[in-house]
Amino acid sequence: MSVLVSNLAGKKLAEVAPVPRDVGELRLEVERLTGIPVALQKFVKDGDVLTSDAGELPQEGCELLCVRDETPMYTWDVEGNPDAEQLQAEGNVLRSPSMAHDFCNVLTKEPMRTGLHYYEFVLHKVGDEQWCGVTESKEVAGIRVDGRSLPAWTYYAGRAGQSGGSGSIHNGLGALHACSKAVVEFEKACDPGNVIGMLVDMDRRVVAFALDGRLQGACKVPGDEPLYVLTHMDTREDHVELRKPSLEEAPPANLEALSGALLDAEKGEAVHW
Repeated sequence: MSVLVSNLAGKKLAEVAPVPRDVGELRLEVERLTGIPVALQKFVKDGDVLTSDAGELPQEGCELLCVRDETPMYTWDVEGNPDAEQLQAEGNVLRSPSMAHDFCNVLTKEPMRTGLHYYEFVLHKVGDEQWCGVTESKEVAGIRVDGRSLPAWTYYAGRAGQSGGSGSIHNGLGALHACSKAVVEFEKACDPGNVIGMLVDMDRRVVAFALDGRLQGACKVPGDEPLYVLTHMDTREDHVELRKPSLEEAPPANLEALSGALLDAEKGEAVHW
């Protein structure tokens, strides 16, 4: 007796035998056999979604449909944030009306592990400063690490309160910030409705940023760990929405940038105020 797991196209993904005790045990085995993370698995049996990991499976065996659900990859993890009381989230929409500290970093529930991914940060309101990008470190969530010290590769939006070209790529102007280094100037992204596009190639370990469809630059992301999407909330007014459109909606220049000349993030200047 076994559980046959197939995808939407009817292709067999895994056959698990003997039948696991419950859905939770099945998820672990499907992850081992297919590489699909537990959190991204959605099982359907006879038209019904299996929502409880404690749910028992028929011991005579059964067939299940497995849908890869990437929602946790663009859902803000407020529940797991050590300073959750300062945040307010509805899925992929994040606010910080109860901000009691100078800032708060927020990550997605699940990281990227392989493949190509396209995200959009819709900046409905930037109260002062904002950082949007990727990090390997889940430990930066909360109020312990300020924006200029983040072990991350980010689009620094600049300062909303500074006009024109005042400031520097350290403080005020938009820029690529990479692991506490200011690398190169980007366009400022502080106007309501600005959209930061971020294309990530996990296999090449490259991230490309755009603003409102205009390519700003791409850089290498060293390492081999999964990458969480990150944003840095800075005031009580901040309001950011995270989207994960299809790759077809990514700006063509971003796709080309993945295999083009990359900015050398290692040669940036140490970020200072």
